[in-house]
Amino acid sequence: MSLSFEENKKAATLLQQKVADELGTDDMGKACRVFRAVLHAIRDRLPVNEAVHFAAQLPIIWKGIFYDQYNPDRVPVKIRDRQEWLHYIRSKNAFAANNDFQQDEEIQQSYEAVLRVLQKFLGTEQLNKVQGFLSEEIREPVAAEQAADNSTKPPATYL
Repeated sequence: MSLSFEENKKAATLLQQKVADELGTDDMGKACRVFRAVLHAIRDRLPVNEAVHFAAQLPIIWKGIFYDQYNPDRVPVKIRDRQEWLHYIRSKNAFAANNDFQQDEEIQQSYEAVLRVLQKFLGTEQLNKVQGFLSEEIREPVAAEQAADNSTKPPATYL
C-alpha cells in the first residue's frame, strides 16, 4: 500500500467540504473547527475499542485530528443530558466556542450537520452503532431524521 499525501489531503478536504456544505458555509476553517469539536466529543463518549474502530474509517488526516489530545484513561465521559452534551461539544474547541458556538442552537445544528455527513460517509448502520453509546437525549434529533430516511444505504464514496 503506497502512501500518497495528495490523495490523503484530497480525501480529508472532501470530507471537510461536505461538512461546510451541511453547515451552509463557504468557510472551510469553520467547517474544520466544527468537525473537529464534534469528532472529539463523540470520541470521548466512546469506549476505547469503539473509538479505534470509528477512527479507522476516517481519512488519515482526520484520524490524526481525531486522536489529537485523546486520553483513553478518561473515556467514556459521562453526559447526563442534552444541555451538558452541547456544553461538552463547545468545550472541545475554544476558538469555535467563541466564534462558531455562541448559542446552543448553533451547537445543535452543527452537531446534526456533522452526523449527517458521517451517516453518508460511514453508512447508517455504523452511525447507529456509534449513537448507541450516546444517551437518548443526545441522539434523538438525528434518530428522527434517520427514521424519515428509513434506509440502510451503504456508505457514500467520497474518494
